[in-house]
Amino acid sequence: MNSNMKTLKPTRIVATLVRRLWARLAQNCACRAVAVLTAGCGLLGAVSMAAQETNNATATTALSAQAQTGAVSADPLAAEAADAVSNAPTATDDAEFPRKFRHRAGANRSAVVVIGRDVELKEGDSAEDVVVIGGSAKIRGDVRESVVVIGGDIDVEGEVGQAAVAVLGNVRVGQGATMGEDVVAVGGSVDVADGATVHGQTHEVDFGAAGLKLQWLKKWFLHCVLKLRPLAPQVGWVWAVAAVFFIFYLLVAAVFPRPVQACVAELTQRPATTFLLGLLSILLLPLVLLILAATGIGLLVVPFVLAALALGLIIGKIAVLESLGLTIGGHLGVQALQKPLAALMLGTVIIVLLYLVPVLGLLTFGVISVWSSGVAVRAGFAGLRRETPDKPAPAPTASSAGVAAMTSAPAAEMSSSPLGATAASPQAQATMATDPATSPMPALPEVLSFPKAGFWERMGAAFLDVVLVSILGAIVGGPPQAFLVALAYFAGMWAWRGTTIGGIVLGLKLVRLDGQRITFVVALVRGLAAAFSVVVLFLGFLWITWDRDKQGWHDKIAGTVVLRLPRGTPLVCI
Repeated sequence: MNSNMKTLKPTRIVATLVRRLWARLAQNCACRAVAVLTAGCGLLGAVSMAAQETNNATATTALSAQAQTGAVSADPLAAEAADAVSNAPTATDDAEFPRKFRHRAGANRSAVVVIGRDVELKEGDSAEDVVVIGGSAKIRGDVRESVVVIGGDIDVEGEVGQAAVAVLGNVRVGQGATMGEDVVAVGGSVDVADGATVHGQTHEVDFGAAGLKLQWLKKWFLHCVLKLRPLAPQVGWVWAVAAVFFIFYLLVAAVFPRPVQACVAELTQRPATTFLLGLLSILLLPLVLLILAATGIGLLVVPFVLAALALGLIIGKIAVLESLGLTIGGHLGVQALQKPLAALMLGTVIIVLLYLVPVLGLLTFGVISVWSSGVAVRAGFAGLRRETPDKPAPAPTASSAGVAAMTSAPAAEMSSSPLGATAASPQAQATMATDPATSPMPALPEVLSFPKAGFWERMGAAFLDVVLVSILGAIVGGPPQAFLVALAYFAGMWAWRGTTIGGIVLGLKLVRLDGQRITFVVALVRGLAAAFSVVVLFLGFLWITWDRDKQGWHDKIAGTVVLRLPRGTPLVCI
């Protein structure tokens, strides 16, 4: 920061401070995360600071007018004397940025970044910056730049070269302490003791004047956010919210038992598939919303899509809790716990206990959310498939009827004759072979009798492959080498085994429509076409959802189709 910081409006103090902290802490990923969190919490008080800017601007205008009036009325000799004095070095000039601290014996650190505990900079020690999240900072030594504390207090008894900002905390400047620039307290107060020197201004953003108390937010930040858990015994209002959600879950489970039971069945039968579908749904949701927004008219559909996803997420979460309770009740052998509502309550108790554990609570919340969305999506598509009428079987043609009549008659004669086991006469065989009207139609390959894989199954396999290819691409140094690695992986696996690692996990097989073997050239063409399907906003892949043959653009270009094989079928041998 420079001396012009004192002329900045209060709303820009926090933003400028965060920007410069970002530049200093950007060398370390953990420090960069701290800077991002600091920016978010610092902007919490920017709006409230704007309300104070008008008063500060009015006071500044009045002081400037008084200064100009005094300057005009002053004697010219006094003005020259004042000009001479202003050219002399003063203590105030020495306090301007960059501050020149006296060299003291003690530790000299570049930046102090701490999360979850208090920090004390002892007398004689110095640091470039001090950033504390979830704790307090006590400054007895020298800080050359700034002090930022989120969720704690700042106590300065030494020297701070620039600004001190406390979010959800108080700032105290003790006797004999020196502040190079402004002192800001968002959601707290500033206390400057007699004998302290503050070369900037003090700003207090007190939400209590608007009737908003921030103690609840501070407790939640300290005990839930910093410890990475959804629930904490010290935060009472979180338990009230959890109780409301639990009552709502009970009502939904009682009013809509069939959708919940359908989700429970999908989760029990396909646990891995539903989890992968949940991940894929979360990843594709921004893309789908972007495509709908790009069409213009699709903006009308976005609210309905979000509402459907929210409802599905609620029902899916109820199903996950109920399935957990049913599983534990079955292992315990308690018949009463096999009922849906009792199982829901048991599963809720177990999840609540996991939510109280730091780090594990957040992981549990994330896994349940992903699983809930995957279960809802899988159950929704399964219900849609059951409601869709089956395609009528094609009527037999005249040629096939003739073939059936011709083949059934000799069979009857052969069974009635004493030599039923003997073959037909060579003349009859020649007649059947040469007559095009009676010759049988060429049969499709046996492998094509398996059902075609749907969109979500293929995307689940693609997600696993993308994770693997991303690891390989990072090893080779990223793009453009990563693109060549991905192309070689997919084309090689398709030509070698007709599937990929993700396809093996989900039981998918790539075949050609003509029944021939997939060559490397066909696999390479399909890989390049798949890259084109990605470039055009994934439209080539979304085509699978409404295509009758479940083919994407790359499938149609290469003449291939993806089949879903039954469990136990050896993929690498077909």
